Amino acid sequence: MEKNAIILKLEHSSEAQVSRESVKIRKIVSSISPATLIRLVKEADNQINPRTATANPITKAIYETLDTSPELFWFKTKGILLATENCERLERNRVRVTFNNPIYEGIMDGGHNTFAVARFIVDKLFGKTFKTWKECKDFWNTNYDEIVDKFKERENESGFRFSIPVEIVFPADSEEAKEEYYISIAEICSARNNNIQLRETAKGNQVGCYDYLKERLKNYDIIWKTGEKGIIKSEDVIAMACIPLYFLQEANLLPKGIKKFNRVNLYSSKTQCVSFFNEVISNETFSNQEHGKYIITSSLLKSALDMTEAIMKYFDILYVSFPDVYNKNQGSFGRISCVKNDEKAKSLPLFHTIATPIPYIYPDGFIYPLIGGIVSLIEYDEQTDTLKWKLNPTSDKFNPKDIPLVKYLGWLRKDLDPQHNGKNQLMYLEAEEAYEAYLKKHR
Repeated sequence: MEKNAIILKLEHSSEAQVSRESVKIRKIVSSISPATLIRLVKEADNQINPRTATANPITKAIYETLDTSPELFWFKTKGILLATENCERLERNRVRVTFNNPIYEGIMDGGHNTFAVARFIVDKLFGKTFKTWKECKDFWNTNYDEIVDKFKERENESGFRFSIPVEIVFPADSEEAKEEYYISIAEICSARNNNIQLRETAKGNQVGCYDYLKERLKNYDIIWKTGEKGIIKSEDVIAMACIPLYFLQEANLLPKGIKKFNRVNLYSSKTQCVSFFNEVISNETFSNQEHGKYIITSSLLKSALDMTEAIMKYFDILYVSFPDVYNKNQGSFGRISCVKNDEKAKSLPLFHTIATPIPYIYPDGFIYPLIGGIVSLIEYDEQTDTLKWKLNPTSDKFNPKDIPLVKYLGWLRKDLDPQHNGKNQLMYLEAEEAYEAYLKKHR
């Protein structure tokens, strides 16, 4: 049998349904038993799913149904939606499916159903429970044979007599159909997962908008997928990546038709940052779409995204140094009402690139205009068609404490409202001027 292939015994018909619109994708609608689900959990994963299942009120409600009225589970749930590149119909309502390509194959929807049923089975057999899908998969991989053996001993108990609805989506038997499957599967997956609002970042992640950034930032603990654990929000990273994209916009280097981006959104609306980023990445001038994923082909765009890590590091440097910058300019940072001054505080800056805790905790609205203003430190190299730093703000040659911020801090002190500061277009312009003055003196 092909690697990661599994034979599913269906409880209803295995007849494939065909779209009237002649789409070359097929689906089977049926149901499976808990015994079949045990085999499924062993081979299938949910990487294709824009969300990662975790223990929550949904899984708790599913557990209660299985525990108190398992005979109603088939009626109460939408079940599991599987995607596979290969689905072979066998005798006696059986199908052979594969899960070799986790980007395009696996549990496309119903991850919480799968997780909840798996948790229920293991709890009843072992008295053990899980908080995350990863814990569940690790246990399954390590103890699969024991799970099977224990379940066989008890599968006739009433608590295990329930059916799990299942849909299987797969391409027709042709190379042309497989390509249509690749192109369509991300859209199908996003639509099926919209029963609760799917974050814009999850949708962008599904179609590969962040793959280039993910590779460049693979050493950072970033939450790219809903339900994953991590310490850095992908929206915050994407906001930093929007700064060089904003430079492209202002230099008229973006394709026509892309909606104008306002730097104030760096602070006030991460959703707008994500929408702008996704629109730029998915533009055909910059990317090709292959197997339903956007692949960046533009050296200009790559050079812009390559600046993201430095901007993240600079954000942290600036956050740590800003109190001293403020105090240096005849201020008393610790006396600002919204600033928490705690020598025992263990606060780390947003992107955790500086490991030393800082004694101040304060709203980052004070520094966002200074982050957005670093477009003054970027320039376009016409010969190479790339962006580069006039002066990298993370280099030893750059000292944020030497930025001439008298005018910037003068405006900030008018009301010391971080919300007003972070959303004030004038502050971003003042920041640009400050960097330009710094360049004249230090470059």
